[in-house]
Amino acid sequence: MDLYETINSETDIVKLKELTLEHLRILYSGVESEAKRGAVYKFILDNVDFGTDFEYYENPKVSIVIPVKNNFAMSAALLTAIKRDTQNIDYEIIIADDNSTDKIVQIESLFKNVRRIVNDTGHDGFIYNMNNAISKARGEYIFSMNNDMITLPDYLTELLKVIENDKSIGIAGSKTLNIKCLVRECGVKMLKDGSLNRLGVDEAIDYMDDKDYIDCDYCSGCAILFRRDVFEKAGGFDINLAPAYYDDSSFAFNLKYNFGLKSVCVPKSKIFHFVSRSYKNVDKIKDILEKNKKYFVEKYGKYIN
Repeated sequence: MDLYETINSETDIVKLKELTLEHLRILYSGVESEAKRGAVYKFILDNVDFGTDFEYYENPKVSIVIPVKNNFAMSAALLTAIKRDTQNIDYEIIIADDNSTDKIVQIESLFKNVRRIVNDTGHDGFIYNMNNAISKARGEYIFSMNNDMITLPDYLTELLKVIENDKSIGIAGSKTLNIKCLVRECGVKMLKDGSLNRLGVDEAIDYMDDKDYIDCDYCSGCAILFRRDVFEKAGGFDINLAPAYYDDSSFAFNLKYNFGLKSVCVPKSKIFHFVSRSYKNVDKIKDILEKNKKYFVEKYGKYIN
C-alpha cells in the first residue's frame, strides 16, 4: 500500500496529518507534479475534523450530492468544510458511492446523518451513479458537487438566492478557484466545434463579484444547483454520455432549449476545486471525450453561435 492509499485508509486525524507531512517530505524531493499533488493534500487535510455531526431534516431544502469512488481523505475534508460553511439552510448530505473500496464505506459511522447511496445500477461512472443517488434524494433542490473541493462561506446561500429569485434560471453554478486563490472557472461558453471557453481563468478571487450572476452556456457539474423536479422532468443526466464528460453541458442545453431555463454562474458563490482525475488512462479519457463531444455537437450544435 503506497502513501496515498494509506492516507485514504486512516480515520485518526492526528495520524492522518502526520502521514500527510511525511508524504509531503517525500513528494517535495520528487518531481514537480507530485509536489503539487502533495500541496493539494496538505491544503485539504488542514480542513479535516472527523466526528463532524450533521443535523437531520425530514424535508431538507437542499440535497448536497457528492459522487465518490474512494479518495476518503478529500471527501472527509469536504464534509468538514460543508458543515462549517453551510448556515441557515436545511440540507442533507448524500455520498453517491461508485463502489468504493477504501474508508468511504464507513463514512456513515464517521459522520452522523450522512447518507451513503451505493451505485447498484450495474454501470460504473458518474452519470449512472448520480442519476441513481439523485433519484433517492429528498431535497427540493440538488447541489451536485465533486469531492475534490473545499467550500467558502455562503457558497450555497448565494446560489439559492439567485435561483429562487429568478424562475427563468434552471442551473446556478459556483465560481471555482485553484489553490492559488485565482479563478479556475466562472461559467463556460461553448464553441461551435464543442470545445470550451472557460470564463475568468486566472482572474483574482473577486472577479465579477459586483454581479448577481453571469449568463453562460453552462457551468461545470462540479458545483451546480438545480431543482430536483426539473432534473427529473429533463430525464436526468444523459446516459448516452456514460460514463462521464459533456454530461453537464448536455444537461444545461437540454434545460435551455427544451424547457426554456438558462444557466448562470454566481460569482459570490466560491469553492476551491482541485480537479482529480477519474481515469488514470489518458488514452481512455481522450477516447471518451472525443466520442461525447461528437454526440453533443450532433445533438446541440445547431444552437451554438
